[in-house]
Amino acid sequence: MVLVAEGVERYLSKGDYKGALRSALGIDNPIKRLVALTEILTAFPRDEVLANMLDTLESISATPERALAYSLLGRALYTLDRDRDAEAYFEKAIELANSIDSPRIRGEALAGIARNLVLSDRYKDALRLFREAVELLQASRGLSSAATSSLIRIARLIEKSADEIPNQIAIEFYELARDVYTSIFFKLQAKHLEDKIELIRDVLKRGKAAVEELLEKGEVELAIEMMRFLPLESRAISMLELAYWLFLHEQPRLGRRVFDDAFEIIFVGKFRPTDVELERIARRFLRIGFLEEPLIIAGVVRDDKKASELLGEIALSYARWGDKAKARSIAEGIRDESVKNRVLKALEGEEDVGHEQGLPLTGGGEERGAVPEDD
Repeated sequence: MVLVAEGVERYLSKGDYKGALRSALGIDNPIKRLVALTEILTAFPRDEVLANMLDTLESISATPERALAYSLLGRALYTLDRDRDAEAYFEKAIELANSIDSPRIRGEALAGIARNLVLSDRYKDALRLFREAVELLQASRGLSSAATSSLIRIARLIEKSADEIPNQIAIEFYELARDVYTSIFFKLQAKHLEDKIELIRDVLKRGKAAVEELLEKGEVELAIEMMRFLPLESRAISMLELAYWLFLHEQPRLGRRVFDDAFEIIFVGKFRPTDVELERIARRFLRIGFLEEPLIIAGVVRDDKKASELLGEIALSYARWGDKAKARSIAEGIRDESVKNRVLKALEGEEDVGHEQGLPLTGGGEERGAVPEDD
């Protein structure tokens, strides 16, 4: 699959829509330009971007590239919630790909369309198309070494797709990629995927305990990867607990990434942790001297009394760390008047507001988060 141009990615990371569009339109290769425009449309859904995609499509005449281009349009239209139009473009893409005489090129075109189906969250349709592509290439392997090279590329594409699928259908993608690797005697790759499949099944069976075992073994990246197979009801809180573990073990960059992913689930997902679970993890962060994370967590606690008590503890923690202005700002925003008044009174002149409110002190290190916690 074509990668997004670096210039476009750089503008997107800065939130510069105009710069990203300008950079994309400067790409000579029409397929690469379409990929870049699709990424821009995902971040900034604008009719202007779609219009440029349609213009680019008209400049593509070769059948394989045009089939792929149709699927990119389909993926873009799903982004705009124009599902019927999106399906029509994917149907055009598949119809055009099936008109290609060469089994190898037809297989590659179908695999490219399947990849765009994955990116449109149409996993079952993508799997069916990937299987069709593999069958075509397996049948033509004896005719050319190029077919074997294509199989390798498609196996990697299937594996990459499986890595991005957040539910157990990923296993079927991994199994297909494993079977392709086995057929071309890529034994190490096949064994790696077989191990991953077994691990996913273990996580699906035992849930959080299986992920915690990975952490105990120091397999942090693998634990993060396996989080996506936890039940939705527990995934967000498990990710917050993992973020806490990473901060505690001096991996703040990874911790922040997991923390942000957890909140994406909380904000957009149907399931969210209970107030009790949120309070518990927020206080664990407080105990190791991290204050920003509990403040974010307090913002999604639904019960006003609980949220107010938590915000009070956070305000007093900021005061203990010497940031009196931030402490007062937080205290002023507390909804429960009795809690607000108690916290403001404590902030007015108490030297040790943490002890006064019965808050545990982090103690020890000079920087926040420097001291491990018993639990």
